[in-house]
Amino acid sequence: MEYAVPSVELAARALKLLSRHKYRSTSLKDIARRLDASPTTCLRVLRTLEREDFVRYDQETRKYSLGPYLIPLGNRAAELNDAFARASVEIKRVAVQTGLTTVLVQRWDDRPVYIASAEPPTDDIRFSRLGISIGQATPLTAGAHGRCFLAYDDESEWRRHLAAGLRPMTPATITDPDQFIETLRAVRRRGYAISDGEFHRGTTAVDAPIFGKTGQVELVISCVCITSQLDERLLTGIVDAVRASARRLSEWNGYTPRAGEETLAEVSPIS
Repeated sequence: MEYAVPSVELAARALKLLSRHKYRSTSLKDIARRLDASPTTCLRVLRTLEREDFVRYDQETRKYSLGPYLIPLGNRAAELNDAFARASVEIKRVAVQTGLTTVLVQRWDDRPVYIASAEPPTDDIRFSRLGISIGQATPLTAGAHGRCFLAYDDESEWRRHLAAGLRPMTPATITDPDQFIETLRAVRRRGYAISDGEFHRGTTAVDAPIFGKTGQVELVISCVCITSQLDERLLTGIVDAVRASARRLSEWNGYTPRAGEETLAEVSPIS
């Protein structure tokens, strides 16, 4: 039996909401509306969080934002989480190898969220830099980040998203149901995903899933770049680097590939 404490659950949901870039500064009325809770209940929870420095209230704007205590708390959590710490080292390695901004993505409900990033050395000028905002969410159904999570879900989950409709973020976003499903199946076969301009025009993302011991996708590692700066040779090198890193992290997590997956490393990555 699952037990839940409503006030704790509401506090957690409020913190998650304020962690989103779009809602980083939000009024009580909007928080209550977004969380489908009464303003009175939200106010009590938010004032408790404010006393403990988990949220901050601006008297002038009358809006709430994340509080200062979450900074050392987050840093401490990162230090104590071995899987995250090792993945943070890996994205630095990939950033140096590829010359590209490299990020870790985690799935929060139906939103892939940036949780860490690494930049190549300042004297590496192979590519233009793309700024990444930690905590920013991206669409689950548009682009390589979400595709790496969805591809390993049960196909009934794919149909759920199709029933809700595929929202176009740019003209390049895949909205055709058949193409959407085939793209997810291709990610399963190849072990990586590439998207061009599906979330932001003119940008490319190259992603690979990091599996946990049970085979669930725990994180995604991604290189992001300007599409016009790529050619097939460069793209192949980026795919190789991302996939190799994801394999190392999955193995460290205790993941054992299923039958047939052991040969993925030998398959030409761009096909």
